[in-house]
Amino acid sequence: MLTAKKGTPALTTTEKAILDQAAKRTAEISIEDVSRDGKTLRAKVKVTNRAGHKFPTGVGFRRAFIEFNVLGADDQVIWSSGHTNSAGVIVDQEGTAIAGELWWQPDCSARLDPDARKHQPHYQVVTRQDQAQIYQELVAEPAELDAPICNPHATPEGQLTTSFLSICAKVKDNRLLPHGFLPLAERTKIATELGAQPDLAEDVAPVAIGDDPDYQTGGSDELLYSIPLDQLSGEPKSVLATLYYQSVPPYYLQDRLCTSASDDTKRLYYLVGKLGLPEEPLKGWKLKIGQSTDSVVP
Repeated sequence: MLTAKKGTPALTTTEKAILDQAAKRTAEISIEDVSRDGKTLRAKVKVTNRAGHKFPTGVGFRRAFIEFNVLGADDQVIWSSGHTNSAGVIVDQEGTAIAGELWWQPDCSARLDPDARKHQPHYQVVTRQDQAQIYQELVAEPAELDAPICNPHATPEGQLTTSFLSICAKVKDNRLLPHGFLPLAERTKIATELGAQPDLAEDVAPVAIGDDPDYQTGGSDELLYSIPLDQLSGEPKSVLATLYYQSVPPYYLQDRLCTSASDDTKRLYYLVGKLGLPEEPLKGWKLKIGQSTDSVVP
């Protein structure tokens, strides 16, 4: 009598495929140069998009961020930008959430930011541990929720929102562009020839990235970590950069829980409260996309 052999469980296969996709076909990070003088340690970090679209993609609240560590004796971290706590919240050297990580008081009684638009900007130079390079899209609602007209290309005036129904304008979109990203004029020409509205070409443009030349043609982003030596808690030996991904960032989850009292939200609150992520590959509510090699400080 023949007995059919069991195949690999579907969930195991899916998990392996996700991890393989993240590690090999998503993005890579490297340290291009490290130098120091009498006052400053400098390191140039490059993130390269290996996908054929913006990264992160999909729903707008997904994000990626860089954890940049300066290592001392015995590989102890003596300075860090982008470090997270066990809940995936990016914190500074004191363990305090950096600007934009949480939007509400712990009891949901009020927003933390009176202007309700506090967030991490797009950086070309990072100098402090309460600064972190986060690749993300942030959107704002109208200044008045009952406003009859919303101009998506106007300067955002309302508070940041996670509600798809309240989106009025982009506050930030520095997601990594794909290789070969076309200039606006060429995108507009293609949209027009296809019979689409020219605004479609503008909708995919990066927002609030300043004069960063990496966002003119796409494909990668380079930034400089310029660290005053007196900020270090020891003698620097090497530096290490890691790119992480979060499908549900802390601010998004908190805003959902603070702005909805539905049964679905109550179930979400219960599930995330019971879900522990103490081990890899999702330890600390984040997924590693790539990591540089240790670069020795001269």
